Amino acid sequence: MKLGAGRSWKWLGVGLVTLMLGACGHVERTADEQVAEVEEALEGTGGSGADEEPAVSAKHRDSRRKDFSREWYVSASGSDRAEGSKKAPFRTIGRALKAVAPGEAIIVLPGVYAESVVIDGNVKAGRKDAPITLMAQGRARIFPGGSGALVQIRKPYWVVDGFEIDVKGQKRFAVIFEGNTEGSVLSGSNVHHGALGGGVTTYGGARGVLIEGNHIHDFRKKPRGDSHGVVIQATSRDITLRENDIHDNSGDSVQCLKPDRDGQAPARGVVIERNRLYSNDENAVDIKTCRDVVIRANHMHGFRKSATSAGEAVVIHYSARNVRVEDNRIADAGRGISVGGVRDGSQPHPSEVEVKGNRITDISRKGGGDGVGIRVENARDVEVVGNTIEKTEGYGMMLGLGANGAPSEDLTVVGNTVRCRNLVRLGRHHPGLRMDRNRYASGGLFKADPKEVRDLDAWKRVSGVDAMAVLLP
Repeated sequence: MKLGAGRSWKWLGVGLVTLMLGACGHVERTADEQVAEVEEALEGTGGSGADEEPAVSAKHRDSRRKDFSREWYVSASGSDRAEGSKKAPFRTIGRALKAVAPGEAIIVLPGVYAESVVIDGNVKAGRKDAPITLMAQGRARIFPGGSGALVQIRKPYWVVDGFEIDVKGQKRFAVIFEGNTEGSVLSGSNVHHGALGGGVTTYGGARGVLIEGNHIHDFRKKPRGDSHGVVIQATSRDITLRENDIHDNSGDSVQCLKPDRDGQAPARGVVIERNRLYSNDENAVDIKTCRDVVIRANHMHGFRKSATSAGEAVVIHYSARNVRVEDNRIADAGRGISVGGVRDGSQPHPSEVEVKGNRITDISRKGGGDGVGIRVENARDVEVVGNTIEKTEGYGMMLGLGANGAPSEDLTVVGNTVRCRNLVRLGRHHPGLRMDRNRYASGGLFKADPKEVRDLDAWKRVSGVDAMAVLLP
């Protein structure tokens, strides 16, 4: 993958937005000033408290389909021996699942429903031209009941919309997608407080899933361990996460897992866009051995180094391939974007990764992080192009240090704007490096191991690259 080679991403319709250039370089600031600057950098990122619903949920509720061929009703005061009409509603969602057909909807009235909602077995599948909708009207709350995940979707063209799904601290997933789930959707829901490995998961060949406009938070594995907001497991494909608010989990907001065993197909076709991802114990997005991934236009903040994470907003490692990270806003993290680092035995390194048009600011060493804006280690065919990096306590970019005894091969670093005290550290392990036309704050530190310089011309000499780099005015 070379810059300008025209790699085909037609299936995603991707286009870059205008880059947002930072203000002045890093200067000494009071604690209050630092907080104010981070808040300014994140203006418009939103973020809900643990008991609030994000604005996206309301937006999706307002646009919900209403032209159903028939509506079935469920009420906490109803009866499963009733006819399921508005005047004579069912008592349980499970009873309504047995009645509904393509093009129809189940309307669940306010109340508590302690049951497992299992869309499987004899429950009918929806169709592309006639999906089936399970919709909350008002505050309909699904609590633990039955066994397994609270909502289990194993049929195509089902829409589950507008619920509060409260796992009540139990060791369960809130929502699972498995098998033929083409066209199925989880939207506008408040999903929270579980203690297993995550909140929402796709696995077992799940495909064609949309997870949109949800508030997913407070998943914490007990007694301790990773619990992620959304877990995309091996064999999943064509999974889209859009406009969700995911935070305060003991793992990542979103993790794309590697296969469990040799020969198992990795997840592929993952799109993570326009989400607000923040304040987890690990990362915003963790991409392991997954294929064909786009991470686009997300707002991410609030990550610190821990026993299991360097505090990255985005980490791409193991054998990930064909990953694009573009137009994201990242602030207040232990590291901005990391490519490479962890590997799995003799498996290939991450490859074909594009990091473009991101704005990264206020990256900190607090808690022991390295405070680096973009770090590329053992990986192959990586492009770092047109990013804006400012106010990092570590280096703006750290490249080719040879982590895990492996180089950064065929790395392209072009057209980035770096405003930091420590600008670039270049290791010795970067065969095929192309680095040029970057713009730097004056007076900052460059390092081409082991030499440190502050003069741009000296940097060009000691690095042997970046011949057309310039200083910012």
